[in-house]
Amino acid sequence: MGLKGVDVVTEKKSIKRAVYESIYDNIIKGEYTANTIINERELINKYQVSKSPIREALVELCKEGILKSIPRYGYQVVQITPKEICDIQELRLVVELAALGKSINYLDEEAFQKLEESVRQVKFLEHDVLKHWLHNMNFHLLLCSYCQNDIMYQELQRILKFCARGAAQYYFNSWNVPTRADASLHMDLIRALRAKDLPQARKILSQDVSSLKNEVFFQGAPENVKSLNVLP
Repeated sequence: MGLKGVDVVTEKKSIKRAVYESIYDNIIKGEYTANTIINERELINKYQVSKSPIREALVELCKEGILKSIPRYGYQVVQITPKEICDIQELRLVVELAALGKSINYLDEEAFQKLEESVRQVKFLEHDVLKHWLHNMNFHLLLCSYCQNDIMYQELQRILKFCARGAAQYYFNSWNVPTRADASLHMDLIRALRAKDLPQARKILSQDVSSLKNEVFFQGAPENVKSLNVLP
């Protein structure tokens, strides 16, 4: 299987990015589960590209802690622990609340319309849990983008990427369970922000992050994970 949209004259960097994104998507979709070994030869045959961009993509995934290099064997998909999932969710809330306090000062009518459109898009995804998840994350990143702090935005990107991997590793079977894409909390959050009611907006955001954690990281968890009592 070649890389669609990538031809022989595409720059090596673009090929590397396409390979990187394809491997990452396969991890999120559960096609590469935790501890799966991926090797260069397999990927070269799959994507029909040279070794160099394949290796560069794998090295980047290793730098991000998504894969681990095992010399003379391949690259292993890193297992995320339930404790790490809880820890990253706590950090996520700290970052998002801080960004919210800054964003409220920069939101104008155009920004509100973009946020509302993002919510409307989620409502059409009630039978695709994975797309619902990704659009939910995009809403949070969009809101954070108005905080005028690139470092904070980049950190939230990293956090949400980690959350997606954790959900995929433990609960990717639940991606296929139809669910109601309820974006009511997002609309409540937008209304609070329009009213410049920061305490209420913070309360709703905290509830939203907690409800998402409970829905994805707890309700879909296997019994042996629930019994660890690390997902409050």
